[in-house]
Amino acid sequence: MTIQDVVSQFNTTPFIFAGSGITRRYYNLPDWAGLLSIFTNRISKDPFAYRSYENQAQYSALPEDKMPMIATLIEKDFNEAWFADKAGVRSNVPSVMAAVAEGISPFKAEICAYLSSSTTIDPAYDDEIKKLKKISKNNIAGVITTNYDTFFETIFEGYKSFVGQDELVFSQLQGIAEIYKIHGSVDKADSIIINHEDYHSFKEKGKYLAAKLMTIFMEYPIVFVGYSITDSDIRSILDDMVQCLPADRMSLLQKRFVFVEYDKNMVGASVSSHSMVFDHKSIEMTKVTLADFGILYEALSKKKAAFPVKVLRRFKDDLYNFILTNELTETMQVAPLEDERIDENTLAITIGLSSTGFYGLARAVKSEQWYRNIVLQDLQYSDDDLLGYVYLELAKQNSWRLPVWYYIGRAKKEYPEIVERAPKNYSDIVSKDSIDRNKSAIKSRTMKEVWEQEKHNQSKAIRLLGFLPYEKVNAEELGQVLKEIFENDPDCISNAVGMNKSNIRKLIRIYDFLKYKK
Repeated sequence: MTIQDVVSQFNTTPFIFAGSGITRRYYNLPDWAGLLSIFTNRISKDPFAYRSYENQAQYSALPEDKMPMIATLIEKDFNEAWFADKAGVRSNVPSVMAAVAEGISPFKAEICAYLSSSTTIDPAYDDEIKKLKKISKNNIAGVITTNYDTFFETIFEGYKSFVGQDELVFSQLQGIAEIYKIHGSVDKADSIIINHEDYHSFKEKGKYLAAKLMTIFMEYPIVFVGYSITDSDIRSILDDMVQCLPADRMSLLQKRFVFVEYDKNMVGASVSSHSMVFDHKSIEMTKVTLADFGILYEALSKKKAAFPVKVLRRFKDDLYNFILTNELTETMQVAPLEDERIDENTLAITIGLSSTGFYGLARAVKSEQWYRNIVLQDLQYSDDDLLGYVYLELAKQNSWRLPVWYYIGRAKKEYPEIVERAPKNYSDIVSKDSIDRNKSAIKSRTMKEVWEQEKHNQSKAIRLLGFLPYEKVNAEELGQVLKEIFENDPDCISNAVGMNKSNIRKLIRIYDFLKYKK
């Protein structure tokens, strides 16, 4: 079997699960022991200082806890030296000083500053980086990483990052074009998992994280890169996942888990099987051994998503938010599904350019939105789109008494048929008989006086304003009245009862005629 055969069996584009080997390769960053040695050298010139910390740790920790315990011991001495302002310890980087001022460990703040300043790509791997960046657009679903640096955020354009366990557990993940930084990030110094206490807390919450990632593991192929096959971080995460997974589901992972092992002497790539045992449960996976990661990236390029993954993520995010809030976004045009005239068997989701995707626009805008937009200008569609695609549907629903002068005045095209139906005179909206019937109620009051004196009973005020004679109506003052009404209740038309709905609409038709008819 070849690496191309492995990828061809994927049911979808994969997630990359990346460890420190990736950024050691591309950024020349040190491994964990190397990083701790660098910070040991800041506080001690003794060439055996780091060995001393190793010696102390081996008597107070289990083998898998040794590195976190070394970090704990170094952090204690480093912070004391930092606060004592020992020569060569403080970097005086503004981000470090600000972080420590907020109560963050100087050790963690300085590590983040060091890693941030060391992220320069090794030019020897320019070709590999280009291949990785290329497949990030259509061939990678997302990234899970224990790395602190921002390598993937820099290379994978348009991906959204989630930092730390809490952010992952308590956020709504879309599972596409996302980066899960489970051990923290240099952008948030307090988030990094490095010392014994950090790892203890991480393990306590491990099952919550495993449950959150379970959907990813069950739906996507997972390609592990930059880890040793015996890495304790990977074993810990997989162990928590295995505890959550029934034995009869374990076999599903065999074709989904691919472990990439680096061998500097390897020419091409070899494929074999490998198994990891956790509490009498075995995870079977495929192992790919290679030296040139470009081979891996070229193979992954053969499994392609139908759309760029960052676009898919945006669609999923917008759709999820629409379901929760019923609020449209710039990328969504959604017809009201409760409309009884729509046959549920003909419903469809259409994806296309907003400039041409008007199939559902005729039903996407409600009458209330059309009216309110004349006052608040809060619709996202162009006036030509509204007149060309929405007007006819809404005009039928409103007995052809839809206000249109606002839209006609702003449109780039001409609409003679709509103009023909639009009101030409004030009497087309307010009849003389209705004005005469309400003279006694209005008396000699001006429009402003009617509103100020009657608005405590808004229904009455709106009704009377709709029966004012032409000479008493001021378009600017009426506009202010309508804005006040909508500021108090943006959905006042939808919420209006009985004749109130018709009366508010009538005021907007009057305003539209007086303000915008040329």
